[in-house]
Amino acid sequence: MTKRKWMTGLAVAFVLILVAGGVLLFRTFERADRTYVTAYFANSTGLYPGDDIRILGVRVGGVETIEAQPQQVKITFWVDDQYKVPADAKAVILSPSLVSARAIQLVPAYTEGPRMKSDAVIPQTRTAVPVEWDDLREQLTKLVEALQPVEPGEVSTLGAFVNTAADNLRGEGTNIHNTLVKLSQAFSALGDHSGDMFGAIRNISLVVSALEDSTDVMRSLNRNLAGTTALLTDQPNEVRQALADMNAVAEEVTGFVAENREPVGITADKLASISGALDESLGDLEQTLHLAPSQLSNFVNIYPPAIGGFAGAFSLNNFANPIQFLCGAIEAASRLGSEQAAKLCVQYLAPIVKNRQYNFPPLGVNPVVGAYARPNEITYSEDWMRPDYVPPGPPPPDTGPVPAGMPSPTPPLPDGGPALAAEAPEVGSTDLQDMMVPAGAGS
Repeated sequence: MTKRKWMTGLAVAFVLILVAGGVLLFRTFERADRTYVTAYFANSTGLYPGDDIRILGVRVGGVETIEAQPQQVKITFWVDDQYKVPADAKAVILSPSLVSARAIQLVPAYTEGPRMKSDAVIPQTRTAVPVEWDDLREQLTKLVEALQPVEPGEVSTLGAFVNTAADNLRGEGTNIHNTLVKLSQAFSALGDHSGDMFGAIRNISLVVSALEDSTDVMRSLNRNLAGTTALLTDQPNEVRQALADMNAVAEEVTGFVAENREPVGITADKLASISGALDESLGDLEQTLHLAPSQLSNFVNIYPPAIGGFAGAFSLNNFANPIQFLCGAIEAASRLGSEQAAKLCVQYLAPIVKNRQYNFPPLGVNPVVGAYARPNEITYSEDWMRPDYVPPGPPPPDTGPVPAGMPSPTPPLPDGGPALAAEAPEVGSTDLQDMMVPAGAGS
């Protein structure tokens, strides 16, 4: 009996698992064919889960969940994948007249462009809800209260406005007619020149935009103008004197031109000829300006200031392969039989100049190459090689022990001053014979 109950319970559990798996599988396939969207509305009055989602009045999906939030309502709905929805679509809650059920309309219908994907969000700025009857009634009540008379038996505010307008317009029909005719003519003229008007407006817009973008520049200009105005105000005499000097200079220039009209004309003619020559030599000038920087750079590279001369090596063009240079020139100069002439040139010149291929002259010494480093750029391997080297003085002589009865050597003065005449050491002879022959050897 226990075994039968166990088998029955196991069968029931298995059936429940199958049912749950089938439902889960069905829901999974169902969600796979749907696009789920979340939208935020100001309210969801009359809307419930399961209500329709429509496009152009056709049902394309349904409301999944409705979740109330402090300032808005979050509504999740789905749309069948066979219906395309624009990525920037708007959602509007519809309120049919005859039935109380409401639906969400997606606008506009898809034509082209990106599609709305699953888990997309439509913010409240792209949603709308219908006006409720209670809100409409409240607004109508406010309107009636505003239009009704303040006190019983008196005219309301709207009535007073109508009466005042009637009193002001009574007898002014002709003037109103003429005004309307003139306005019509003015608008017609404006319509005939609409292109010019729009062009002027666009230009004004560009000017205003440029001024807006140049705020700092305009502020600086105003400061400079203010400073200039203050300077002119503080120094009126200087400005007056400057203008007077300019007037005097202008008079002198006028007199000079009047007196030297012919030389000025001749000078102008010569300048015209010079300008014409420059114009005719424009190609040479361009070539000079093109080559001058490279030539100056090469000159700087071969002129070291350390030696005050040029440092470089002679280079002979086309002498790296003299056979090709000479025979190529002969072939180019020959007209008939140029190929045979080139072959004969190679045949006779090859044994002579085959070992004469060089780029630089075969000189052991290049006379234009010298020191290429400044004194402060030379590193000496030994200190005694430096030009400013001062050799150390000779070591002091070793006098040894002083014999008995001999006076001790006189110590040097503390201040390092020169020795007295009696204390100065005896200087030996500088004669070559005295240096090489001992004293007394010749006697």
